[in-house]
Amino acid sequence: MNELRVPARPARITRYRRPGPRGFTLIELMVTCAIVAVLASIAYPSYAEYVRQGRRADAQRALEEASQFLRRRYSSMDTHVGATLPPAMAQSPREGAAAYTLTLVENGQAVGVATQAHSYTLRAVRAGAMAADRCGDLELAHTGARALRNAAANAVLADCFRGG
Repeated sequence: MNELRVPARPARITRYRRPGPRGFTLIELMVTCAIVAVLASIAYPSYAEYVRQGRRADAQRALEEASQFLRRRYSSMDTHVGATLPPAMAQSPREGAAAYTLTLVENGQAVGVATQAHSYTLRAVRAGAMAADRCGDLELAHTGARALRNAAANAVLADCFRGG
């Protein structure tokens, strides 16, 4: 006959524990920190340059928008005399901290109001986080000519000003 036996005392449930010490050693942690530090020292400069390129591209778009604004004004007024940039176009990016400020330039000097009838030059002057950028200030003339002002000696127009 088959009888079902029930033990008098239930079996003990135990967790499996690995013998020996657990966790990381100080050497393992130091090696990991050293690897992370090396990777960060390589990655951060690349990331910072990537951010600067993005800000430069934003400034170039802002210069193009301001140029289009002045061209539309010239089409309706047949002169640039008296032209000013609207406050919304005075900085790049338009919201938040300015990385560049946009100005009209005549004879190398920033002016608030244009006095030349048939030409203009726009300049994006570095500000804030971009103040020490190697590419300097970006310029765009009415002819579409692009230039760098106050740039480092190793700055190349094609690298700093796309389409230049």
